[in-house]
Amino acid sequence: MIPIELPEKYYLDYFEQLLTFVQDKYGRLLSRREKRFIRKYDQLPEDARCLFVRLTNRRGCFFRVGKLHYAEIKDFDEVLGLLLNQKFFESLAVRHSREIAAVLAVFTKADILAFLAATEPILKKEVARLKKEEAISQIIARADVRKLTRHIAQQEPVVRVRFEGEIEVFKFLFFGNIHGDMTQFVVRDIGYIKTETLDTTKLHALFKTRKEAEDKLLVSKLYQNFKDRRDILEQPAAGIYEWFQEKQIAADALTDLARPLFDKLCLRLGKLLEQQQLPKFALNVYQHTHTAPSRERQVRLLHKLGLTFEALDLCQQIGEAPQNAEEKYFSQDFCDMLSKKRKVKRTTHYLQHSTSITLDVESRASVEMGTLEYFRSQGYEGVFSENYLWRGFFGLFFWDIIFDQDSEALHNPLQTTPSDFYTPEFLKRRRKQVDQRLQALAYPDRFEHIVRHHFETKVGMHNPVVGWHESLLPLVEQCYRKLQPRQISSVLLEMAKNLRENTCGFPDLFIWNEDSYSFIEVKSPNDHLSAQQLYWLHFFEEHQIEAKVVRVQWQG
Repeated sequence: MIPIELPEKYYLDYFEQLLTFVQDKYGRLLSRREKRFIRKYDQLPEDARCLFVRLTNRRGCFFRVGKLHYAEIKDFDEVLGLLLNQKFFESLAVRHSREIAAVLAVFTKADILAFLAATEPILKKEVARLKKEEAISQIIARADVRKLTRHIAQQEPVVRVRFEGEIEVFKFLFFGNIHGDMTQFVVRDIGYIKTETLDTTKLHALFKTRKEAEDKLLVSKLYQNFKDRRDILEQPAAGIYEWFQEKQIAADALTDLARPLFDKLCLRLGKLLEQQQLPKFALNVYQHTHTAPSRERQVRLLHKLGLTFEALDLCQQIGEAPQNAEEKYFSQDFCDMLSKKRKVKRTTHYLQHSTSITLDVESRASVEMGTLEYFRSQGYEGVFSENYLWRGFFGLFFWDIIFDQDSEALHNPLQTTPSDFYTPEFLKRRRKQVDQRLQALAYPDRFEHIVRHHFETKVGMHNPVVGWHESLLPLVEQCYRKLQPRQISSVLLEMAKNLRENTCGFPDLFIWNEDSYSFIEVKSPNDHLSAQQLYWLHFFEEHQIEAKVVRVQWQG
């Protein structure tokens, strides 16, 4: 690849593209404070805007002036003075003592010890052997932070960047999440990732109301806070549960865009509480959401707590309207277990009654490839395709429908996946187009034109279900030749109904010869069949698609 050199002030171009986009799509949702910032920012000369953007793109909000060097910014001191005068920056002062952790973070441990030597000599000796982060924690707890902050301000110039709240909102509105980063512009423009070209005039705002944006931002921060407490602070689950309870988030009051992340938070916290043997707390948290596997976990916890009647009642509710394969088979198995009708799980029963073959023990390293060689010796051709085949088939066949901008699921020019892709809305919004496209399966020339066109014109481009490899197109075409149009249509439509769940669990192998074909799920002696795998095996059987499980036994 020929290296791509970005313009000197590329970061300013990107930020102002973002700002213009937000004003265009979300102008009516912006607060007076946010609009006032934009007016003030627009009045700054270019170099001042550059320095401000440079620092807002960096981590943290405090910076040592002596460490700031940007060749493209002329008359640095003059620019810095202007930003201080216009209140875009603040000089470090005693009022910032409440942010002492962020202030100390920009200094080395040696610097911090030097500050303590002048202000807290006893504490300096006690924290000298600690790691920087641990030393800062002790300083926050024990030092006179106002005195310390005043001393640091006297030693060297430190500035604090203001308007971080406004910048956070602008970036959140543009990216739709708190992890959106300006480097995504760079990644796109240097060709590191190839994305679908979108018409910016047809992009739709993700948030229709200010509450939608504020709710999702609130829950995004809440979820990040949970992960920090769990992973960084390593806080006990009971303490995180108390923190969660104190937040008193009313799930029913959240707008739809915020609910999926809130549900994810509840599932992660519930799992943590179960792992740390706090079943009552876990049950309480799971009851905040109905998203799978919440109801399954509730049934198991109710049963564990001796509430058998309640467990059976919820289990029956799941059976009446399962959200996915896991819920479907769990409800059947658990209800049978509670009523003592069946002891063996349906996945286990299916596996026990499957075909078995014997392979040499050398195939242990890759039981799938060993099984594939076994069938090749029987005169079959084949590939270890697993989910790759059907995901790629779906992506190539429906590419233009997936990225249809009239679906209102594409919201910014850097987006790689439609926002509704993993929701029921995906098919609901595109049902007419999907049905029309499925009719093309009956016409080989039309089918070949569609998949070949997308393979050739979109190669290397990001698609949530396509893994690019030279084998993809031949494999999709071979599948098309072996199955009937109605069979392929049934699989693709089933995938479209639930792309989060139904793009996985497909059999490991696809084999064929001149007269027949089969999809084969391979299981070693200690392997188990998942609910999603059983779901597809039953689905294939229902639609007369050849598929089976092969259990491998080792020779010798």
